[in-house]
Amino acid sequence: MARQMTASLRRQRGMSYWGWLVVVAVCGFILTCVSKMGPGYIDSYYVGEGLKQLAQEPNLRDMSRSDIKRELDKYFMLNNVRGQPTKSVKILRGADSMLVSIDYELRQPLFYNVDVVMKFNKQLNTAKVDQCCEPLVDLEQFRKRDN
Repeated sequence: MARQMTASLRRQRGMSYWGWLVVVAVCGFILTCVSKMGPGYIDSYYVGEGLKQLAQEPNLRDMSRSDIKRELDKYFMLNNVRGQPTKSVKILRGADSMLVSIDYELRQPLFYNVDVVMKFNKQLNTAKVDQCCEPLVDLEQFRKRDN
């Protein structure tokens, strides 16, 4: 019995140096990706929350473009959303609804000459407030339909 246990313990050496090196490299790559891409996704979350808060404005249809952009900018500034989302706000008014669209890309350098491009598209259609923040229509289709 003792002889079998000794033989069994000899076979169980654990992971080799190269095995541990591969595990550490994979974990490092995953942590690098999360640290580089995470802020973009957090900003995207707050862009959606900003549109949901805008949808709760009682006089949204009567607000001018500059008022809407000012409200979104104020929300983005309070929640530390910087860069492209604040610059890419588009507002289209239709006959019975209004579309606020924030369609932007983030390019984040990952390492050496490898970049990650993240695309986000959030829309608020006042006719479908309950479906806020999902891209419902193409902007060109919305323009053609309501003009």
